[in-house]
Amino acid sequence: MPLMDELRKKTEESLKTLKEVAEDIAHNLEIKAKITKKKYVDIGRLKKAINDAYAEIGEYVYDQYFSGKPLDMETPFIKERVEDVSRMKKRIREIEEEIEALRKMQGST
Repeated sequence: MPLMDELRKKTEESLKTLKEVAEDIAHNLEIKAKITKKKYVDIGRLKKAINDAYAEIGEYVYDQYFSGKPLDMETPFIKERVEDVSRMKKRIREIEEEIEALRKMQGST
């Protein structure tokens, strides 16, 4: 019987180790998925919105120029877009910091 008990004990230890490794892999995959979403979805959306704002500003400046109107950088239209771009760039920096924190967390497991 001692041989069976020893075999059972070794099997239980192996299963416990296998479970811990599987949990660690699952945790790392979850972190990688979060990083990927933040990097390619969240930041990607913000960069597209920034480019859209740039295009709106450019179109506005172009229209003003060709209609012979003076270009006033203090118009609400321009100010709102510039503030939006600044806000979005700040959010991108925050997301990049979140990604870095996730990477550090991943490295510590």
